[in-house]
Amino acid sequence: MKALKNILVLALMLWSSNLFAQRTAGVVLDKNTYLPVANAFVGTRSSKGISNLQGKFMLGSIKPGDTLRITCVGYKPYQIVIGFLKTDTLRCYIAPAPTVLNEVKVRAKRNAKADSLRNRREYASIFNYRGASVKDALITRSTKYVPANYINADKSTATILSVNVLSVIDALGKHKTPQSKLQKVLIKDEEIEYVDRFFSPEKVSALTSLKGDSLQNFMNQYHPDIKTVKKMNDYDMVAYIKDSYAQFVKTGSKQAKLPFK
Repeated sequence: MKALKNILVLALMLWSSNLFAQRTAGVVLDKNTYLPVANAFVGTRSSKGISNLQGKFMLGSIKPGDTLRITCVGYKPYQIVIGFLKTDTLRCYIAPAPTVLNEVKVRAKRNAKADSLRNRREYASIFNYRGASVKDALITRSTKYVPANYINADKSTATILSVNVLSVIDALGKHKTPQSKLQKVLIKDEEIEYVDRFFSPEKVSALTSLKGDSLQNFMNQYHPDIKTVKKMNDYDMVAYIKDSYAQFVKTGSKQAKLPFK
């Protein structure tokens, strides 16, 4: 009788195990938000699957004691040992993986020549602006008088000069007009950009190892003018930076006479 009872218990366990294997369903949820996680890879040694948009999955041939593993992009790996389920659905809460991004420095490499040409096109009226000159203030008039009947017309072809007062005022104040001021600003910016192509922070830092405020102080103190730069080749610029750096160190970053000036 006892042996029969043991056989029945064993059969019941086997039947329950098979029943469990046929009904193993689950759902993958975010541990922080409790929202369903789609496209998570779920599986054991004998069965594999992927969670749907609702986070649900269905696996077969699973028995108590099997290890269920879940992996998903952006989440930590998850695993659990399967036991007898108290509910119809196995709930698996997976934790988001901390995202650590490596520092990326983005530096746009601009085409200085293209920028200059574009500025010239956009501000053509300003770059081409020319105020009135003294010559514009002089008006040439003929002294020849032609009467209506052309009978008693004077034969003289002499001319006289008169002055346009408004043009004189314009000529004297042409350097104070908004157009003239803007023209000077644009030309100055264009010159600075030209110099920066050859006397750049990257080049100076590479040759001197200066960084941060020290680099900025050096750039401000030894920034050459456009006339000086146009006379230099690459070798001259390297020599200029090194000589300037030697003075910079010697004077303790105080103002010193520039090597090429």
